[in-house]
Amino acid sequence: MGGTRYPQFCALARAAEVVGERWTLLIVRELLATPRRFADLRERLQGLSPSVLAERLARLETAGLIARRHLEAPTAITVYELTAAGRGLEPALLALARWGAQRLLSPRSRERLDGEWLRLALRACARPAASPAVALQFRVRAHRTDVLLRIEGGPHGTQVTDALGPTAVTVSADPATVIALATGRLAPSAARRDRTIRIEGDPTALDPLPALFHFPDELPHSPARHDPITESRSNTT
Repeated sequence: MGGTRYPQFCALARAAEVVGERWTLLIVRELLATPRRFADLRERLQGLSPSVLAERLARLETAGLIARRHLEAPTAITVYELTAAGRGLEPALLALARWGAQRLLSPRSRERLDGEWLRLALRACARPAASPAVALQFRVRAHRTDVLLRIEGGPHGTQVTDALGPTAVTVSADPATVIALATGRLAPSAARRDRTIRIEGDPTALDPLPALFHFPDELPHSPARHDPITESRSNTT
């Protein structure tokens, strides 16, 4: 399979030969959510030329990470989807997204915002241990569509999904505002006052949102942050 070859007997070098090229991990990110057509990938990966996309897809297919599937009529289209080996990259992508989440607090101008990408970041930083038992729903305004995110805490940790169900509150916001709320950098009261969010339901249900996540401690330019779960436990001992 073409691409870079590293003359090193190293597992990381072998992985980098397959997924280390520009755009490759973002293609895998897109296919983690759902199978997609070539045209879908082109539209979502703005800046990636058709020829480079075709080349990357061919290499991923040769490596056994993706496969083409022909849908039956009346759809009659071809989609790309991850194989079991491709889905094996999910933990690595979540770890990278967790590391990269610290750099989302300062959106760049003219960046595309996408609700599915936000879901990935929140999944990566979801608290794996016990978290506050609350269910929240976010309606995320991004690009051409709204995306629903359900965030639910409990004894087994925080879950971030697109499932529907009863929630204490529904919040409409853009992705950058959701990240600011989840990290605790933006208080719900300030967001309501500035009208950067719209709330349906109990506004106090948003208060434990930062305790549902564990973002990297190296958040740039952030003051020392407190861990509400750890603090609550230490105060009772």
